[in-house]
Amino acid sequence: MPKSRVRLKLFAHWTGASDSNTIFIAVGKKIFITGMSGYLAGNLCRELDRSDWCEKFYGMDVKKPLAKYDKGEFRQMDINDPALVDWVRELKPDIFIHLAYVVEEMHDHALMHHINFDGSRNALAAAEAGQLSQVLVASSGTAYGAWPDNPAALKEDHALRANPGFIYAVDKVKVEDLCQELVKKHPGVIMTIIRPCVVYGPRVDNYISKLLDHFLILGLAGKNPPLQFVHEDDVARAIIHLLEKGCAGAFNLAPGDTITMEEIYALSRKPTILFPDWFLTPMVALQWALHIPWLNFSTAFLDYIRYPWVMDNSKLLATGFKFRYSSAETVEIMLRAKGWLP
Repeated sequence: MPKSRVRLKLFAHWTGASDSNTIFIAVGKKIFITGMSGYLAGNLCRELDRSDWCEKFYGMDVKKPLAKYDKGEFRQMDINDPALVDWVRELKPDIFIHLAYVVEEMHDHALMHHINFDGSRNALAAAEAGQLSQVLVASSGTAYGAWPDNPAALKEDHALRANPGFIYAVDKVKVEDLCQELVKKHPGVIMTIIRPCVVYGPRVDNYISKLLDHFLILGLAGKNPPLQFVHEDDVARAIIHLLEKGCAGAFNLAPGDTITMEEIYALSRKPTILFPDWFLTPMVALQWALHIPWLNFSTAFLDYIRYPWVMDNSKLLATGFKFRYSSAETVEIMLRAKGWLP
């Protein structure tokens, strides 16, 4: 499956080790990106557009990106479209990056599964058809699950135990299984899986940021686990770094520090009411069942602000990557971007 069709202008010897001085880089690379209109892809495309080693990048999404790129070519396409396989087979890019994924929970779980899992299967089929030698897939730290018996810091070899009912995380585990199946079929492929913690930044909206969107914040009393937040720019930088290094395997993307929900509530300077679990859980279930546009998630997500799921980042740091932003700084930037802090 791997091919040697890349025009190499710069090549530093690669051994496959995690030594931070080891570099695997080639000029003239062609890259394919799914989910090109998403916030992660937007930052990544800006990085690729000014990268010396990226000659051209192609991408697809169901909606057009807000920005144009000198090196980028876009097609509006569904992730489950069979034409995706044909296009990648025709292009034969050097690197395939799969970012397309629905984050916000849908009431129709079957449809969400079809988009996220079946779409990922179609994306990996496209990567296989294009004879890709290097593939990067965005998973999530939520795949570990949030459990009271989790260790102080989850390492990459820890079992993936996504909380049942939280379909976003459950399908991330299944997508990782698809990645392993691809590697078994084609052991020469450099397969990189990233597991970010909660991603924040000026252009990001997610479950936790939406908790703070209301004038009155509702939270869980007596549940205050440590959480990690990674800046969207650091995610893009980490992707570029891992691709340049040719790093295979799974990597946790999370700064070393943590911040609690109660600390975030205090920083937001908004009135907060902490309800007991026995009250908040059925209240969230009711608003979800009635399709009330309030929290935009079901009760399954509550486990992720109820129990810890802190990740160990030593494997990523060993490759030479350095985070620009801490968890605390990332949260502060988000609060400032929303106008909640001066």
